[in-house]
Amino acid sequence: MRRHLRFRTPIGIPEGYIRLESGDFGWDYIIRNYDGRYHLIQTDYDYAGIASTFGWRGHTHGETDGTIDCPVCGRKVGTMLASAQNYLDNNVGKMVPDPGYFDGE
Repeated sequence: MRRHLRFRTPIGIPEGYIRLESGDFGWDYIIRNYDGRYHLIQTDYDYAGIASTFGWRGHTHGETDGTIDCPVCGRKVGTMLASAQNYLDNNVGKMVPDPGYFDGE
């Protein structure tokens, strides 16, 4: 079901949504919400979790979140994190409902 997004803030993000932005260094990312607050993502071990928030489905076994080697097929962490980073790079600007990154702040 697609919801009609009526309210857009001055920074162009609908209320209740987050947007993926690139950081200043090429390997970092920013998750920004509708009122301008943001989280800076600087660690490659965060790439898989952040990428999955924005739609990445990098490993299908379900045995790993991408931060440990897959015990089923042996796919290495570095391969999965590189895949997640590639996904993030290709989806800068994407907006998704906020799953709770800014709750309680």
